[in-house]
Amino acid sequence: MAPSLPDSVTNLLKSTRYVHLGTCRDNVPHVSLMNYTYLHRDGDFVIFSTPENSTKYQNIVENPHVSLLVHDWISAKSSQAPTEPREGRRNSLYELLANINKNEISSVSVMLDGKAQILATDDPNYGFYRSLHSNNNQIDQDQAKTYIDCDNALVVVEIEKCKVTDTNNNVQEY
Repeated sequence: MAPSLPDSVTNLLKSTRYVHLGTCRDNVPHVSLMNYTYLHRDGDFVIFSTPENSTKYQNIVENPHVSLLVHDWISAKSSQAPTEPREGRRNSLYELLANINKNEISSVSVMLDGKAQILATDDPNYGFYRSLHSNNNQIDQDQAKTYIDCDNALVVVEIEKCKVTDTNNNVQEY
C-alpha cells in the first residue's frame, strides 16, 4: 500500500518524539503530551503507552476517536545574560543570537485524526508494536522502562485524516 501521508508529514513524525493527544469522554476534552512511535505498515500508525488508570486510557475505552497534534516548532527561553558587554558597547552579534533565542520559530503544525485501539497482550501484533516502541526510545531508556516496559497499556492509533497548517495559515488536508 502506498503511503497516505505526504513525505513532509512522515518525515516530521519520524523525527519528533512528542505528540499532543486529544481524547474526549462525555463532552469533556483532555489533552496529554505523549512520547510516541510512528509506523507506516499497511497504513499510518502512532504507538504509545499509558497507565490504565489514566484519564486518556478511560477516554479511549469510551471513545476511541482521538486527535494528535505534532509540530516542528522550536522555542527557547530568553537569555538571562546582560546585553551590554563590560566596556558598555553593544555587541550586535550577541544581540542577534539572543533575539533569535527569544523568538519562537515555526514551520508547520500537523493535526491527525484517528481511531485508537488498546492492544491486548495476547494480540498477535502486541510484541512487535511494544518492541518497536521500546526500541524507538533508546535515548531515554529510563523513561522507556517506566512507561513502555511495564504493565502500561499499549495503544495503536490508525491515522484516518491529516491536516497540515503552515506559518501563513495555509491548510492542506490529506
